[in-house]
Amino acid sequence: LIGLRFFTVYGPWGRPDMAAFSFAKKILAGEPVKIFQGPGGTELERDFTYIDDIVAGTVSAVDHSTLSTKETAQYKTYNLGNKDPVTVSYLVDCLDNALGQKAKREYMPMPPTGDVLRTCADVSLAEAELGYKPTTPLQDGINKFIAWYKEFFKDGMNKEMTEYVPM
Repeated sequence: LIGLRFFTVYGPWGRPDMAAFSFAKKILAGEPVKIFQGPGGTELERDFTYIDDIVAGTVSAVDHSTLSTKETAQYKTYNLGNKDPVTVSYLVDCLDNALGQKAKREYMPMPPTGDVLRTCADVSLAEAELGYKPTTPLQDGINKFIAWYKEFFKDGMNKEMTEYVPM
């Protein structure tokens, strides 16, 4: 049994409620992008990971799995992430660059329901055992995502996408 823990995945076909997707939609519509801040106005940081890096790690995990029985089954969990957290503001900078349009940023305190201040994948086990190495810098991944986004939604979003609510 192999468990894979993905860290803040973005890219084509991503969920519309995730930051890169929802921020791109808001920037293009001229709507403000809400950026949450931690205690004392600190920036939240995320380990944004491009989908191609996640796919490579997933395929490698399958390739490295062994046949097993009840007695010989392996139990491993691997973190698949970018391992270099950046601020949410930097994500918005990358979107600004890729879209050629500046976001209207609205900084606000983190909601009382909370969130984590920082995510960071320790990929050392995946690197050692699977040969996992994320290779996509955030700006490059955002450029690819925005190219897909503009092509896929060139005729606008359908109702399912505009009204998407996560479960």
